[in-house]
Amino acid sequence: MSEQKELFYRLDDYKYIDTSKNRVLSEIRELDYNTKGFEMGCITIWTGFTNAGKTTVMTMLAKNTIEQGERIFFFNGEQTKEDFKNNLYIQTSQAKDLIYKQYKNSCVYDTFVKQEKVVLLDKIYGNKIFIYNNEAKRNIDTLLKAMEEIRQKEKIKVFFLDNFMQIDMSIDNVFQEQTRIMEKLRTFAINRKVHIHLVAHPRKIERFQTRLTLYDIAGSSNIVNKAYNIISIMRVDSLEKDSKDYERLEKELLKENYNIKNVDTVLEILKTKGERCGLVGLKYLPETKTYIESEKMTHEEVEKQKYKKEELPW
Repeated sequence: MSEQKELFYRLDDYKYIDTSKNRVLSEIRELDYNTKGFEMGCITIWTGFTNAGKTTVMTMLAKNTIEQGERIFFFNGEQTKEDFKNNLYIQTSQAKDLIYKQYKNSCVYDTFVKQEKVVLLDKIYGNKIFIYNNEAKRNIDTLLKAMEEIRQKEKIKVFFLDNFMQIDMSIDNVFQEQTRIMEKLRTFAINRKVHIHLVAHPRKIERFQTRLTLYDIAGSSNIVNKAYNIISIMRVDSLEKDSKDYERLEKELLKENYNIKNVDTVLEILKTKGERCGLVGLKYLPETKTYIESEKMTHEEVEKQKYKKEELPW
C-alpha cells in the first residue's frame, strides 16, 4: 500500500530556497534574458510557417545544450537520422571543414563535412545525442517509454520533439487526442524534472498573414495553456519590404535596438513565465546553416534611425 501524501503544508513546514533553478541556456543572450533560460520541469513550444527555420533552430539549440554539458534525446519525425547528423555536423563546422559534391554533372550541389572533421565530431557528439528510431511506433505511449528509458539509463534531461504533428493519434477526435498527448508530455516534464522543446506547426490561417499569435498554433487551446514558453520563428525575407507588416516589424525591432536590415530571422516570444515577451533578431550564416544573434544598435544609432523614419513622407 502506497504511503499517503500530505494534502497541504503550513508555510513554516518547509525552508525558503535561495538557489537558482536547474536550467539550460540557448546561448542567444537576449532570448536567455527574456525567458530566463529553459528551466527543468517545463515545455517550450516552437512554431512558425513552413521553411521559417524551426528545424535549424532545434539543431542549433541541441548543439548549444551539449556544449553546456548536457546530453539530449531527439525525436525527428521529418528528417532521416542521416540528414539530422549531416545538418548537425555542418552547423558545428566552419567553412574550411565543408566540401561540395556535384550531383551527376548537374547544377545541383550537396554540402558535406570533410571526413577528418567527421571523425572529430563523432568523438564529441557520438555518446551525447540519442535519436528516436522512426521505424518504431510513434504513438505517445511508445515515445514516452523511450524517453523514460533514456532518462534513466543515460541521465538525459533535455528532450527535442520535432514535431508534435508527427506523433501518431490513437483516436479520431484530434483535439481530444492532442490534449491527451500534451498532458502526458507536461506530466513527464514536471515529474521527471526535464525540459522538452516541442515543435508545433501553426493551423491553416489567412493566406496573407505574416505574424503568428498564440491562437494560431494548431490544436486545442490546452496545448498553449500547458506550455511554459511559446516562441514563434519568422524569416524577414518572407515579408514584402513595402508592406505594412514589414513597417510594423521594423518599428518593433527598433524598440529592441535591432536594425531590420541586419536581421534575417526573428524569434518572437509570444508567452513566457520568465522575464518578458519580445523580439530577438538573428543573423543567418548560410555556409554552416546556423544562426547567431544580430548585433544591437547603440542608443545613439537607434535615435538616429528613428529620426530618419520620422523624416519619411509616410
